[in-house]
Amino acid sequence: MEYLLLFATGFIISAFGTLVGFGGGVFMVPILTLLFQVPIHLAIGCVIVALFPSALLSTMHNTRLGLIDFKVGIMLEIPTIVGTVIGAKLTSYLPTHQLEILFSIMIAFVGVLMLKKKADSPPSRFTLFKKLNEMPPRFVRQTPQGTYRMSGLTVTLFGGTSGIIAGLFGIGGGFLKGPLMVLGFGMPARVAAPTALFMIVITSAVGSISHFLLGHIQWTIGLVLVLGFTLGAVFGNRKARLIPERTLVKYIGSGLLMASLAMAVSAVGHLR
Repeated sequence: MEYLLLFATGFIISAFGTLVGFGGGVFMVPILTLLFQVPIHLAIGCVIVALFPSALLSTMHNTRLGLIDFKVGIMLEIPTIVGTVIGAKLTSYLPTHQLEILFSIMIAFVGVLMLKKKADSPPSRFTLFKKLNEMPPRFVRQTPQGTYRMSGLTVTLFGGTSGIIAGLFGIGGGFLKGPLMVLGFGMPARVAAPTALFMIVITSAVGSISHFLLGHIQWTIGLVLVLGFTLGAVFGNRKARLIPERTLVKYIGSGLLMASLAMAVSAVGHLR
């Protein structure tokens, strides 16, 4: 019964994570540690292994539909990998659980911005971000879904920041970079979510190898999650094409609020 519940939970989280480009790790890790009493290092290892086939399946599906901006994805992923290494090292020096609570507040703020975003609203209204995004080198991306602009500086800065946060808290950065691409660069949500999932393929592949070598994977739990996440991704991909752009933005905002709550609950639970 416990494994059946674990499968069902993984299926639901993966289906929603596929829709919004989060993958689902930010939700699943706290659930494993707090509800299923799985040690944190094993929970992270099992979730990262489960993310790889589901994100890969979604990437193959979205590639056929032409919804992934591979250039932007690779540009963001390179500084993310570097930031992840830095964040992992910082865990020895910083109070990560206290920082997790503060970070959950920031995520909630971004979620509110996504929920308030209008369909025709311009990219970021934050003066600092706008100035950074206008600095050279600048890139203009023209796709069938829309045109958006970004600076090499903002890509490096926020990709690296996403990686540091991922390394500090043991979570993927998809739920950070997707909203960044929508709010900051003006990328359509229908492109941002698949592009974020493509980046998760790279992150989860590297992470899976690392956690396997460290012995951080409990294979019974891992394989149940792999099945649940994979089938959830199939379901989520089928539903994604039916969701209007405006509704997808709302889903991403709601997902951020849920991610904020998950992080806060996880942090409080680990502080006890």
